[in-house]
Amino acid sequence: MAFRGHCLIWHSMPPQWFQNLKGDALKNAIVDHINKTLKYYEGKIDTWDVVNEAIDDSSNGPQWKMRPSFLYQNVPDFVDLAFKTARAATSTTKLFYNDYNTEGIYGKSEAVFNFVKDMKTRGIPIDGVGLQYHVSTQSYPQYNKINDLIGRYCQLGLEVHITEMDVKSGGNAQGQAKIFSEALKACLSNSCCTAFLVWGVGDNDSWLGANETGLLFDGSYQPKASYNSLLETLGGGRAGGGNAQAPANNQQQQAPANNQPQQQPANNQQTTKQLPTNQPTKQLPTNVQQQPANNQQPANNQQTQWGNNNQWNQWDNNNQWNQWGGNNNNQWNQWGGNNNNQWNQWGGNNNNQWGNNQAGQANNAAAAAPAGNGGNCASVWGQCGGIGYNGPKCCSEGACKVINDYYSQCSL
Repeated sequence: MAFRGHCLIWHSMPPQWFQNLKGDALKNAIVDHINKTLKYYEGKIDTWDVVNEAIDDSSNGPQWKMRPSFLYQNVPDFVDLAFKTARAATSTTKLFYNDYNTEGIYGKSEAVFNFVKDMKTRGIPIDGVGLQYHVSTQSYPQYNKINDLIGRYCQLGLEVHITEMDVKSGGNAQGQAKIFSEALKACLSNSCCTAFLVWGVGDNDSWLGANETGLLFDGSYQPKASYNSLLETLGGGRAGGGNAQAPANNQQQQAPANNQPQQQPANNQQTTKQLPTNQPTKQLPTNVQQQPANNQQPANNQQTQWGNNNQWNQWDNNNQWNQWGGNNNNQWNQWGGNNNNQWNQWGGNNNNQWGNNQAGQANNAAAAAPAGNGGNCASVWGQCGGIGYNGPKCCSEGACKVINDYYSQCSL
């Protein structure tokens, strides 16, 4: 099983002590964190999102602006520093920049393209770009736009991964299915697009909230029209039709050595399913969520039995998820600066936010974000609040919703 790491540096989620660092102290902490993390996961992670969401939402066209985060204010070249440090620490892992509102050729997506192109021109060691692809049935890029954008990255010699796709459906299941299918078709049409990942499994687990029904499986983990549309795009038939079966004993097909399968970030792990052999470079997430490399899913959780024997609940009963952070050597615990399990306390209480659907995310998402602070407002899906966030706290479209203590987002 191959893994995709997310992410080494992001302004939104570090502990408070990290945000309080200034100048050289912050620069040294960035370097130390990257080196220790890459060493800890050496040989286990095939691709890393080195930097996440560094471009400001107001960026447009050829003019990009860096997000005025504590990182940029104290270490203006932190993006270059992060990629150079990561490449010095590993010669084999692929290094990606990841961002949202990057799915077509307009506004911020154009700015991100030019930002990455400049990095490539200056010799910064970047291997690819992650396009998050958080969209809705009311606002999404047309097929030709995403296809053309991916093609432009191919011309730069970069790989492209669709990294965090979900589609707020508004009850329009067929419209959602069409958007998922067209995104996958655009990826399949470009040789440099080598991974396709969905941001979660069932609707009840989505960061969007269950009511947004943004994923491939419903709250009972039954496949939706969107799941079938991806199978059909891949030539695999429909769920339950006898054309798509998981390998025996929960074994994944192996991709060619030059095709690294992908893993979701630590806070939203999922597995990827290899494409048919005539399309060996694209991947489709399956309906089984994957643990980190040092905490493998129990052997009795076979994909072929998952729907009938309620294996998902058995997984939870085995307490595998809640044991995720389960030792004092966990690198993420060290980042938090003490021996407590920072991961489980991330949502601000003692419940395991990621293993308990009734704690953390759903409650936080219901709260209203702070009122706007004047000036330019964040665009849809942009950040509009959170601990340590100093940017605009109003939305040009939609409402500012609290996702967690450190991150509020403009949502439709």
